Amino acid sequence: MKNKKILAVTLIVTGVVCLVFGLFVLWIVSSKTENTQTVKLCLYPNTSTEQVEKMLRDKGVIDSGFAYSLFVKVFCESGKMRSGYYEIAPKTKQAELAKMLSRGLQTPVKLVIGKVRTYDDFAEKVSSQLMISKEDLLLSIENLEYDLFENVIPNTYQVYWNTTSDKLLRRLKTESDHWWKARAASVEKTGLNRHEIVVLASIVEEETNKNEEKPTIAGVYINRLHRDMLLQADPTVRYAVGDFTIKRIMYKHLQTDSPYNTYMYKGLPPSAICLPEQSSLLSVLNYQKHDYIFFCAKEDFSGYHNFASTPDQHYANANKYQAALNKMGIK
Repeated sequence: MKNKKILAVTLIVTGVVCLVFGLFVLWIVSSKTENTQTVKLCLYPNTSTEQVEKMLRDKGVIDSGFAYSLFVKVFCESGKMRSGYYEIAPKTKQAELAKMLSRGLQTPVKLVIGKVRTYDDFAEKVSSQLMISKEDLLLSIENLEYDLFENVIPNTYQVYWNTTSDKLLRRLKTESDHWWKARAASVEKTGLNRHEIVVLASIVEEETNKNEEKPTIAGVYINRLHRDMLLQADPTVRYAVGDFTIKRIMYKHLQTDSPYNTYMYKGLPPSAICLPEQSSLLSVLNYQKHDYIFFCAKEDFSGYHNFASTPDQHYANANKYQAALNKMGIK
């Protein structure tokens, strides 16, 4: 009888222990983060598990941290978390959180690349969006065996925040090659090569921000190239002088001896004067066929242009614009 009581007590105690342990395990496994909104987290290389746990506490993702710490010990053997950009959704299971950070299951970020004028500007804008430093990116650009602006298409790209500069540049070149391959027929129709198209598109880019005018402006420069005329593009003078803030091109600017000065040297300049947007590239690929060989900014400062086929028409348009500049006191 006594043995039966001992057995019964033992079974009851064992059952209670198993129940408590089971509930504890269930609590651990089902425990979720405390955040009510998506939390964004950027981890740099060699960030320790302790540092990450503090960051998560500070951002209100975890409270006691017991369950999270337990799972980190299971998933993270090195004691260091994987660098990257992570988005932690509300009520994420802490087991999934620990696994995500330990194994580098990061969220891609949107890298926006638009028009820039220099490699320095390019590196500045890209590094402001990724873990890459401006200095590392510039060094990788210097080591390229090709022209950067001829191998980057402005766009929005999905990339990993902790990607390296070399990987990024390879990705951008691959995307650029695909873009050009898809438009091979249009390239052939222009009679220009990829280098020439990018250079001309960079001039168009600097001439106007009115996308509807870009094919017309591209057509003007194509006509001048076909007629062996000087391009006489004001943006190339600004580039040659090294000052894009110049509002009014004067005689002294035109005397700048530079292969980029298209008032002095025929043909296209040696390289692009900026990284042109897709709209400018497409304006050259689909340039408008017309008889215009001149254009001048409209005197209403709307950003649009007057186009002309003869010198007399152009001089009349230019005089109106010059008069407007004088009236505004723009020098």
